[in-house]
Amino acid sequence: MRTSFGTIVVVALLGAGAFYVHLNPPDRMELEAGSLGAFPAQLGGWRSVDLSFEDVVYEELEATDTLARRYTNDVGDWIWFVIIFHQNDRYGAHEPLVCYRSQGWTDVDSGLEPLWRKDGGFDANWVLVEQQGVRRLAVYWWYTAGDLATADRDKFMTRMAASGIVSNVTYGAFVRVSTVVRDGDFDGAMEVLKDFSEAALVRLPELFVFAGEG
Repeated sequence: MRTSFGTIVVVALLGAGAFYVHLNPPDRMELEAGSLGAFPAQLGGWRSVDLSFEDVVYEELEATDTLARRYTNDVGDWIWFVIIFHQNDRYGAHEPLVCYRSQGWTDVDSGLEPLWRKDGGFDANWVLVEQQGVRRLAVYWWYTAGDLATADRDKFMTRMAASGIVSNVTYGAFVRVSTVVRDGDFDGAMEVLKDFSEAALVRLPELFVFAGEG
């Protein structure tokens, strides 16, 4: 039986890809013993109170761990901060627009916003939503797995799958930051979100252990 040249090329490429993944496995991210609750309750001038998910929501998320807090500062800004961590074949992270729309919110505008952390920048999603044309929220969200932080859910899911293939461990976190748009000041709300998000990004790595690191 003759083997076509095309088949040989495909097999060779697959083998090369597998060899590369073997030599360059993605970082494995696991929860510290203290869990997500170890994230600082006070962050700069922000002070927080813990919130909780309803039981039915928590069950639907099928998360390994969650964090939900409301942060406030001295000038009256409010931030809702949510982290949802999935590990070992749990893939519950989804775009928050699904939840907002189901609760009667309408998305007005959306896009990408660059955020910075110590190892460089990445794009986060943002969206402006409103309810009955009165109340407006501005929302940032992104996904993270190992050294990856991205607005792209497909890229995030690919990284989780790659980790599962290489180390038999899947992992990843969804991060959402939202605030009220006060007096129609959308730009001000976006600035509040960006300032808080970049302050949070300084502390987020402390929540996770990366395989192979001390």
